Amino acid sequence: MPVNIFVSYDHDDQQQINGFHGIKHNPNHDLDFRNHSLQEPVTDRHGNIIKFPPSDPRSKPVRDEIKSKFERASRLVVLIGDRTYTSEWVDWEIRIFFEMKSPLSGEKTWKRIRGMRLKGADNAPTPSALGGRSTQVMNWDPETLDLWLDQPI
Repeated sequence: MPVNIFVSYDHDDQQQINGFHGIKHNPNHDLDFRNHSLQEPVTDRHGNIIKFPPSDPRSKPVRDEIKSKFERASRLVVLIGDRTYTSEWVDWEIRIFFEMKSPLSGEKTWKRIRGMRLKGADNAPTPSALGGRSTQVMNWDPETLDLWLDQPI
């Protein structure tokens, strides 16, 4: 049965992220998940894409949309590229996902979050919201990700 996930990533890595989404259709991999990440940019009432950081009050529609996606996701996959650690949005998503899931999971909440470095980013710095946490960060390995998705929380 597919697991409901939210994928957090830096948009500079979009090309590799598209490959990640395609891997679930690859017959050589058993990954089975439903992605509840944002599929389209959030726009204001005039149709303009909202590009403000999460700390800016004008980003509230984006924050609200992501929170609604988190309600349907049981796991957070953080895909880490060379500059992901600089993304305010990735840090915000990690922190808010943890806050929203903590009442359900308590100390096990970090088991719902997995960091995975993208291909070629084996030495990429970890986003600060993952630093010092009990969540696991690993290099690119779809089989290990599949095993994690299959584990009960």
